[in-house]
Amino acid sequence: MSVYFVDTSALAKRYVPEIGSQWVISWILPEANHVVIISELASVEFFSLLNRRVREGTLTASSLAILQSNFLVHQEKDYLVVQLDNTVAIGALMLVNKYPLRTLDALQLSSALKAKALFDVPMTFVSADRNLLQAASAEGFVTDNPNDHP
Repeated sequence: MSVYFVDTSALAKRYVPEIGSQWVISWILPEANHVVIISELASVEFFSLLNRRVREGTLTASSLAILQSNFLVHQEKDYLVVQLDNTVAIGALMLVNKYPLRTLDALQLSSALKAKALFDVPMTFVSADRNLLQAASAEGFVTDNPNDHP
């Protein structure tokens, strides 16, 4: 059993077919018996991503509703969710001073650091964002990029 902290760019690959989706599916489904940790932020980011795809015409409104519903069920049953709190916000403030991170990426990494401290187990930080992966690696995470697994 492995533990993964998954940011939204990687998590979305479970729901929307793209490069790396098969690899993500190989370990993220419950039957793979891994622990999957996400930030509370992921739900907002994922819903935003899906709605952007509807606006762009690459996703239908009916698919949007199904994917959102599936995600909410999975968030409840399949994932451990790190709540956004003052600890995460303060951690993100420190991270943007150390690394060239965007706001949401800093919050994702801060959430992962909170999870790492809470569970005190080795975990892999998974993201499709190379800049975020560099910062996560510098913070001591083993990292992986689903885009490296076509």
